[in-house]
Amino acid sequence: MRSGRRIPELDGLRGIAIALVLVDHLFTSPSIFIRRPNPVAYLQIVTRLSWSGVDLFFILSGFLIGGILLEARDSTNYFKVFYLRRACRILPIYLLFCGVVLILSRLVYPSHFATMEWMFASPMHWHSYVTFTQNLWMAHRNIVGPAVLAPTWSLAVEEQFYLTLPLVVRFVRSALFPYVLAAGIIAAPLVRLAMLTLLPQPQVGVYVLLPCRMDALLMGVMAAYLLRKPEIWAICIAKRRAIWMCFYALAFGLPYFTIKSNMYSFPAASVGYDWLAFFYLTALILTLTDADSWLGRAMRWPWLMALGTIAYCTYLFHILIYGLLTAIIRDHGPSLTNFGDLAVIFLSLCVTITFALMSWRIFEKPFVRLGHGSQYEFVPSAQVSARASKP
Repeated sequence: MRSGRRIPELDGLRGIAIALVLVDHLFTSPSIFIRRPNPVAYLQIVTRLSWSGVDLFFILSGFLIGGILLEARDSTNYFKVFYLRRACRILPIYLLFCGVVLILSRLVYPSHFATMEWMFASPMHWHSYVTFTQNLWMAHRNIVGPAVLAPTWSLAVEEQFYLTLPLVVRFVRSALFPYVLAAGIIAAPLVRLAMLTLLPQPQVGVYVLLPCRMDALLMGVMAAYLLRKPEIWAICIAKRRAIWMCFYALAFGLPYFTIKSNMYSFPAASVGYDWLAFFYLTALILTLTDADSWLGRAMRWPWLMALGTIAYCTYLFHILIYGLLTAIIRDHGPSLTNFGDLAVIFLSLCVTITFALMSWRIFEKPFVRLGHGSQYEFVPSAQVSARASKP
């Protein structure tokens, strides 16, 4: 369990996460309404829980970023290298995306108002997207803003997480660190319950604010912390059967949250977020500790790992590409009433994945390499001992 070793199964899990997001936004979304008894309407019900793909992203992000920080906590250039690498990974394609959306909103949207209104309606201040504070504005106004930019709330949550977690890892004593993580995990559902109880319904803030969503992120960090301990790793290997039983027990409860709730409902926000987070966390642990299982083998499917590699660009651009193709080809907003609409959804998926592949190879990967050109530096142990021995 070292961050320097690439774990292919995690790319597969990331591929599952982005696949769930794509299903949610392009098929299950409430804006794509299908009336019963159309069989596709029942398929929409089965896939309602696809909104939880973001929760899997949070578990993975906490696990990976937490692991990197834990291993680099004693480095002399800890903050500099971490933030440089994060900036090189996140900002270039994100700023490009925001620029494209801004140009389209000014030059294309006014002349295609009827077919693109759903993408650009309910605008928010542009500076909120540049500063990764859009989730705060969403919570304040109780809206998610323009549909084309709505998914960026999760990036705001992660960026705010990146501002706080490095401080905790660096300055909290090792003996207290797991207790601080546990406190954050427990606090998140309590904050959500307080908001659900005291404020009018529905509350977008319950879904988009860091204090409400930090439990999944911190669960990932906790896993990174514990699995790096040889004795914990040995216990997980020895108790894999018990972990599998926990995994299936959590899976057994998923139909309830699929049928009875959405991301803003009381069942989901009070219990469901943590239920889903624990489910995805056990999947992560099993993928790592039982790599020869059906789950571990599935996460190594080449197409799934490839999808996970391009997940970031796919996440940013998929609604924009779908909206443009729907407006150009079908001359209407999101819909799924005939095979023509279905064909546009599949076409938008193909265009999005192709674009994301090109973006990764030509645009994003060089920036990632640039960021990784900066290495964490550590004081040799001999020098540390010599300093400690001085009077």
